[in-house]
Amino acid sequence: MTLSSQPSAAPQPPAEEQAAGSEVLYCANHPDTETYLRCNKCGKPICLKCAVLTEVGYRCKECIREQQNVFYTAMVTDNWIALVVAAAVTMVAWPIVGFLLVVTGFFGWIIAALIGSGAGAVLAQIIRNSVGRRRGRYIRYFALAGTIVGLLASAVLTALFFRGLFPVFSLQGLLFAVLAIVAAYQILR
Repeated sequence: MTLSSQPSAAPQPPAEEQAAGSEVLYCANHPDTETYLRCNKCGKPICLKCAVLTEVGYRCKECIREQQNVFYTAMVTDNWIALVVAAAVTMVAWPIVGFLLVVTGFFGWIIAALIGSGAGAVLAQIIRNSVGRRRGRYIRYFALAGTIVGLLASAVLTALFFRGLFPVFSLQGLLFAVLAIVAAYQILR
């Protein structure tokens, strides 16, 4: 028996396994993008743009959205309730806030900075209670729209009925409104 000095080649997998392993996959959402990544829940081929890293691996955005739907229990009418409540509360509160901010002068800036986000948090809680504490994907957008509608309606009504008593909008009021809107938007997420 003679020993051969040539190294032996590594065993090759069968032809059908070799063809399956080198199969090029394309992302389901981006058909021009090659990928070797699959969603660990549904098995759909996804690229890195479509992949979301979770604690258990990469998942597609559709599976993530489906999993998050459990947390959103709001009905369609809840969005419109949020819009109406935000508009009504803002329309009533804005003339009072605007008057107080203008009357207090320089301290209006301090009041606006300190109380603006708290007022937004109160508005968010009023909206949340009015929809039965249900959460929805779009409630925050409807609340934002309602707040803007309430500000504009309040400005028009104030200009019509209280001409010249105090300005409808001031810089302090703008700061207050921005802080309140941002706080309400973040709480209603």
